[in-house]
Amino acid sequence: MPNNPQKRGALDGIRVIEFSALIAGPSCARYLADHGAEVIKIERFPEGDVARVSDRARLPRAAMYVAHNGGKKGLCLDLTQPEGLAVARDLIAKADVVIEAFTPGVMKRLGLGWDDCKKLNPKLVMCSISGFGQTGPNASRPGYAHIAHSMTGWLAIQFLHHNPPETPRGPGIAIADVITGISAFGAICAALFKRERTGEGEYIDIALFDSLFAANDMSLQNYLITGEISVFHHPVHKTKDGYLTANVGPDFRAWQNVCKAMGREELLRDPRFSSHAAVLANRDAATAEVRAWLSTLTTEEAEKRLVAHHVVTGIVKTLDQAARQPQVLARELITEVDDPVLGRIDVVNSSIKYLNSEARVRGPAPMLGEHNAEVLAEVLGYSKEKIAALREKGVLQSAEK
Repeated sequence: MPNNPQKRGALDGIRVIEFSALIAGPSCARYLADHGAEVIKIERFPEGDVARVSDRARLPRAAMYVAHNGGKKGLCLDLTQPEGLAVARDLIAKADVVIEAFTPGVMKRLGLGWDDCKKLNPKLVMCSISGFGQTGPNASRPGYAHIAHSMTGWLAIQFLHHNPPETPRGPGIAIADVITGISAFGAICAALFKRERTGEGEYIDIALFDSLFAANDMSLQNYLITGEISVFHHPVHKTKDGYLTANVGPDFRAWQNVCKAMGREELLRDPRFSSHAAVLANRDAATAEVRAWLSTLTTEEAEKRLVAHHVVTGIVKTLDQAARQPQVLARELITEVDDPVLGRIDVVNSSIKYLNSEARVRGPAPMLGEHNAEVLAEVLGYSKEKIAALREKGVLQSAEK
């Protein structure tokens, strides 16, 4: 199902006002934009989203900002001025969704809290994204992804609960932000669906801490049931020239296929490996057999043998290898946009495929305040004179100023 500019997005006609920066809120809003929603990003005055300058590669435009803001309209508005707040209220009154990622209490102090917004727009769906949520002893604390990684047990699962324990270190991606953005996207879509049936708006409270805590999956559930910590780490095996993942499970048929791929079907007659229960009881010994075999093969040879015998496996690819593999190209997970600073560049596309609609990157990330005049004129019906007066008073900011 290739990208087709003629296909409508599932959220065409939905208007979103975004008050957020960095990753969690912006990624949620970008998912909505990918699905056809009109997303108006209101950036911090006067510098804009801090993601614009969060770049270790020292690009003229930061990769973090490019990645999470494609297809949006940019508005830079001074919310400390009454005129700026008036513009924000006018936009909220005409919106379907508001996303905000301030520390809890900030929107209320601005007069833009949920009670204020629902008076302006009773059918509004409002989503607050924060480090710890709007309630609880940590609610007032600022929170970023690395805090959630640390406090939810997630880092411990990756490192401290190894045998032997490893020194914890941060992951290469802000997984808490990413999971929170996806969770917020799903919650907003559910609230919009509910609104279609009931006509009622909704307030959504989503936290990085909550989202990652809930993602701890069976390791956490096992502890809640047994009181014991038991973490399974999927094995990664070394080949002659790289690394590859392959498991001896999850069932006996999978183990049979592994033995056939190795040319070691006699292992199926070994009492240690002759049944599913036996393999589970001797998992370490079974894994050692697989590792010994894989160490004699190149990664390509090993993958070919395992795939031929229907074994679930995958090569551990470097980021550059992963980005250019045929599966990525076939699924159109990378697409091109004309960026106003970087020129024509590749960007990560939507991962969701539909038959009758389309999710895709719908343009580059906006310049600072790029759509100030367009949004105020076309969405709010402001006159040229009123827009000029706001600009003159310093309520609006743009890259051109």
